Amino acid sequence: MKAGLIYEIESIKPHGPDHEYRVYWETMAQIELADRLGFDSVWTVEHHFLNEFSYCSAPEVFLACVTQRTKQIRIGHGVVVLPFNHPVRVAERIAVLDIMSNGRVELGTGRATTMDEMLGFGVPPEDTRPRWAEAVEAIPRMWREDPFTMRGKYWTVEPPVSIIPKPIQKPHPPIWVAATSPNTFMLAAERGLGVLCFTLGVELPEVAKRIQLYRERIKNPAPVGQTINNQVSMNIMGLIGDDARETEQIAREAALWYVRKGFELVSTVTQARQVDESYRYLNTASRFDPAQITRDYYEFMKEGDLVAIGGPGEAIRVARKYHETGADQVLFFLQYGAIPHERIMRSIELIGERVLPEIHSWKTAGGITNVEPAARDAAARA
Repeated sequence: MKAGLIYEIESIKPHGPDHEYRVYWETMAQIELADRLGFDSVWTVEHHFLNEFSYCSAPEVFLACVTQRTKQIRIGHGVVVLPFNHPVRVAERIAVLDIMSNGRVELGTGRATTMDEMLGFGVPPEDTRPRWAEAVEAIPRMWREDPFTMRGKYWTVEPPVSIIPKPIQKPHPPIWVAATSPNTFMLAAERGLGVLCFTLGVELPEVAKRIQLYRERIKNPAPVGQTINNQVSMNIMGLIGDDARETEQIAREAALWYVRKGFELVSTVTQARQVDESYRYLNTASRFDPAQITRDYYEFMKEGDLVAIGGPGEAIRVARKYHETGADQVLFFLQYGAIPHERIMRSIELIGERVLPEIHSWKTAGGITNVEPAARDAAARA
């Protein structure tokens, strides 16, 4: 089993005058430490306009810096919001990151879950999924076809052009999609994509059902690329320390802040004047009053193993639950709320030294296999 880190790059109020500068360099220090300790991967989101919740609006720039300050950790673009990015630019940027990292890049894709971001880029909710689908099918073709051309509903590339450079990973970097709703698990399986579970507040038995459906459906995929990435990644919000009780005192309010803010942001989509059917799975979040997310909700998360907060043994116990649920990879989410940088660094140290060896010993069901390009290529060119 693999283990890594995932970042929103958060900075909550009250802010100092240099808070944006500081949170980026603290994140870099944490990633450099994780690289030295043998973590498998690090992932950063793409978010825009979300004060406090995420300052990671240009992950491709930050990750380019990460490629030069690390040696072995894989670098996850988790995720590129495809409806906001021209697929040609995505293909080019990922290829350059792959070259500059010596073949360590993983491409995560997604479609956006907040109205501020959709409105800011002028993309209506009903267009996000078809835009994602069109782009995720085109990008692998751009890496293998030269010259390349397409005529889509949202993007057209003609006359034929050379999209350069190409990635150095062959046939191409692993491709993933962020999955929250059961439908997205199915879409991922049908396209041969790995699943990045962003299932805030979803209990593990329900996640297990979605993973089981994914494993069944991916047995007969029509892959968009030349690989079938049959892997499931799950996030673990946590904090690990030397004193379990003190660690919990530090992490509790930070975890509740993150959950309140997360529910508040995703609920904006369901509160729109016209709700697209594909976002109705967020209705549960829209019914939450942030004021109701109190200590009782924290206890719900603890009892349901939705967080790993305490000593190294707790990290191992919860990670084992995720392994049993069907995960091939766990991503520890440690930088949230107002948790101090030094506590995150210590958490990374403890996980690296006392948790990773155990996690790495567990066998998983998933993996990546190479395949011939899908028949849909011919249809796309017709």
